[in-house]
Amino acid sequence: MNSFPIRREETQKVQTASWAIGRGAEPIKIERLDCEPGFAIVKSCSKSNDILTEYSDHEGSERQLIITFGLSGESDFTDARGETLPFNENFTTVSVFQSGHGERRYSAGPKVEQLRLVVAESALINLVGEQRSECILGEPLRTGESFRMLGYEPSRSSPHLHFFRSSTLGDKQSGLNQRIHALSLLSEQLTHYVPQERRSDRITERDLESVSRIDAYMRANLDRPINNAYLCSVLGISEYKLKACFRQIYNTSPAQHLLEMRMRKAWELLESGYQVAEAAYRVGYMHPSNFSSAFTRFFNCPPKSVRYCLS
Repeated sequence: MNSFPIRREETQKVQTASWAIGRGAEPIKIERLDCEPGFAIVKSCSKSNDILTEYSDHEGSERQLIITFGLSGESDFTDARGETLPFNENFTTVSVFQSGHGERRYSAGPKVEQLRLVVAESALINLVGEQRSECILGEPLRTGESFRMLGYEPSRSSPHLHFFRSSTLGDKQSGLNQRIHALSLLSEQLTHYVPQERRSDRITERDLESVSRIDAYMRANLDRPINNAYLCSVLGISEYKLKACFRQIYNTSPAQHLLEMRMRKAWELLESGYQVAEAAYRVGYMHPSNFSSAFTRFFNCPPKSVRYCLS
């Protein structure tokens, strides 16, 4: 395999530019927009007839969350340990970096274009809070561990990602709009992203006990108004933890879990001869019409049809 010949001093300049300012010269074009302290969006583009190699030497004072969207082409990063991060077209790579040495390789031929969200740990804490930040970043990187891959999956459809495909970063006329799209794109990713390998680690015996008590409370109080805030105050659990535990244990939200309980209880009541209005009140609905609509959406049949299923 042929490598693109880059002088060591030029390589270092390219690396510095990729984290600091935009660089318009070939072979690697870098655009960067600093959205707020510690949070930037970076767009890179390269095209060469040979495989292009870029040496990286990065020393960071804090961890950085990097979300890379492959817009076209393929590349990878290999550190001094031989561990590799892939960056491929229509795939999103989520990783944590801090310090280390390595080599970026860009495929030959077609254009290689990528968009990166670069978020320093301090900025992430300001944006989502310390607890959520720790959940995303995980344990501190070990000595000699330059990065940790948290996720690699097909890119989700996003109007904000689509916006950046044809946008030039740093354009003063659209700078505010670009910052809004960048923050929205980050919010989208953090909303959907949960490190798969750490889900089981975050569930403790105490968490299981709390969820069990919540489940029992729901079942015993189906006729009462229940929401997340009420459950948190009565049972002493944060709303973030409540949602996280239900997502990991039941693969659903507390509200959807409660709805399923109510609908299945309502079916049992209707089967045993209760009228629609009586069943509605017993599962927490003040208005039978609202209950009928919810029941029909859930079972794809109206509550009145249950009696015909029995005859």
